Amino acid sequence: MQDTAASHYAHALTGWRLKWYTVIFEADTAAGRRFDLFLVWAIVISLLVIMVDSVQSIRAEYQSLLTTAEWCFTIIFTLEYLARLACSPNPVRYAKSFLGVIDFVSILPSFIALVVPEAYVLLDVRILRLLRIFRILKMSGYVDEYQWLMLAVADSRRKIGVFLSIIMTLVVILGTMLYVVEGGENGFTSVPTSIYWAISTVTTVGFGDITPKTDLGRFLASVMMMFGWGILAVPTGIVSAEMIAQHAVRKTLTESTTRTCHACMTEGHGAEAKHCIHCGAALTEYFGESPELTPRIAFAAAMIYMINADGRIEPEEIRRLVIAVHDDRVLLEVATRYTKFNTVDQFMKDSATLLDHDQQLSILVNLYDAILANGEALPQELELFEQFMERFGFNEAEFEPYFQSIAVKNNKALFGKG
Repeated sequence: MQDTAASHYAHALTGWRLKWYTVIFEADTAAGRRFDLFLVWAIVISLLVIMVDSVQSIRAEYQSLLTTAEWCFTIIFTLEYLARLACSPNPVRYAKSFLGVIDFVSILPSFIALVVPEAYVLLDVRILRLLRIFRILKMSGYVDEYQWLMLAVADSRRKIGVFLSIIMTLVVILGTMLYVVEGGENGFTSVPTSIYWAISTVTTVGFGDITPKTDLGRFLASVMMMFGWGILAVPTGIVSAEMIAQHAVRKTLTESTTRTCHACMTEGHGAEAKHCIHCGAALTEYFGESPELTPRIAFAAAMIYMINADGRIEPEEIRRLVIAVHDDRVLLEVATRYTKFNTVDQFMKDSATLLDHDQQLSILVNLYDAILANGEALPQELELFEQFMERFGFNEAEFEPYFQSIAVKNNKALFGKG
């Protein structure tokens, strides 16, 4: 089973490629940290070179030096990009990733500038590569919060789209009204010009290049200004609501029990913990009550165990979990409480006798689908899935059709970009 999954999404690294990958893509070794810090300084200095080069007086005096420096940086970044492609387990996937595209775009303007000199200013795109500093400096908290924010914005896109369509409808109507009321003699020479004024007024920008002169026009402008104050908070509220909902789910999954150490009175120990996480003292026996396992709780609990298999809870995993349980927050809370009180081995033992064949198969299919949803199966997830298969009495031959179907379903490159 593991070979089946890995054959689609994983490529083992050995020899020099593994060593290069450890240094270039990771920052857990001294060499990796030195490489990444060198890269950050190279990006910063290259940006300073670009900025200084835009000053006419400095460029006239030091043009040769600045040009040489820029091409040195371009060669460094080009070699780095080629090295990333060479040692990446999946070069195509890296090239299509966000950072891969940024890496490529950051060197492209230098070569384009040979033909179109004006494209030289596009080298400022290199500042985006400084996003790597979060990983280098171990600022994982910032990266996680960035991911949660982006997920909240993505989940809010339809609501924001509806909101923007309503605003556009209003500014078109009000802009047209001002065109009729004010007319060309007051600067509202056309409907598009009036709509431009309406947009700048509703967004409270108010350039002042066009102003209504009639009493009715001023009244409509006043209404639009007051309306603008109110609408500014709407997109923020939409995104904030999504972030609060995500935080509630994450908090439910991560919070521990109220189990207390009698020595230092620290709360929050897991039900299976033996020693205090703060002072190290032995904990007394825990008498918390686990929820009774039901098929619905078993389904949600299995997904939660899989999410925790690698020790991290990713935003996309939260999204898939919420979708899988149809946004039933009560079920998530109960299932999470069950996982806090019971080990995965105990869960497998209990669910193997509780669930019928189809229910077990449904859990396995959903688990394997979740494993491949990101395009890459982690070893910890595959190992846990194998344990589920074994406890539920399924063999690889019996589950083989599902392996292939789920792998095809999650193969995002299958239909290309057309």
